[in-house]
Amino acid sequence: MSSSFDRTAQECIKNKKTPHDFLEGLLEKEFTLREDSRLQRWIQKAGFPFKRTLKEFDFTFQPTVDETQISDLASCQYIDKTEDVVFMGPPGVGKTHLSVALGYEAIYSGHDVKFLTLDQLVELVERKASAEERHYLFTSLLRPDLLILDEMDLYETSTNAATFLFKLLHQRYETGSVIFASNRSFEEWGRLFGSQQRAAAILDRLHHHATIIKIEGESYRLKDKLRDNPNLVASLNSN
Repeated sequence: MSSSFDRTAQECIKNKKTPHDFLEGLLEKEFTLREDSRLQRWIQKAGFPFKRTLKEFDFTFQPTVDETQISDLASCQYIDKTEDVVFMGPPGVGKTHLSVALGYEAIYSGHDVKFLTLDQLVELVERKASAEERHYLFTSLLRPDLLILDEMDLYETSTNAATFLFKLLHQRYETGSVIFASNRSFEEWGRLFGSQQRAAAILDRLHHHATIIKIEGESYRLKDKLRDNPNLVASLNSN
């Protein structure tokens, strides 16, 4: 506060502003500093693996992704309606990029967000030996307005993890939003939940309560490798 006071006072003296202008400028700067601090805390708490923005996403490279649809999701109305989003497609097509970017947009809109890969979630569940510890983990994952589950690609999970995942998604239904990113088709999700019956219950809700985006395009990772390695391009063209 003192540093903002000094800077604002110097600016007012230099620009011959009134005391009212001085106080208004001081409050505005203090609000901005506090808001920036809040955003940084929420971003750190979310656990994103990296920062990505929607502006960085190359929609021309992935024409199966509707830019207007993604822009609509960035408004976070799906969170207000406690709806879900599913990104499906092969590795490297931008599912995680879009998930993280929408997570950042949610935080900027004032929503609490948590990011986990399925591997991370399974590891957390397996490390919680007691029922009390698992209950604490469970309730902590119910709180965020938006939960992002990336890499929903495991063919099989343990009984404890499968039960935990099913109960978590069942409990969050119509109380909090989830973004899923997966390389697997819905038909392959059965083993994630321990039974086809559980999977069918979750998938039925997703089909009626989620925006499902299937990305069918080339890998960004391959694109970047080709850009950075002209010799690889020449080799591929010669085959």
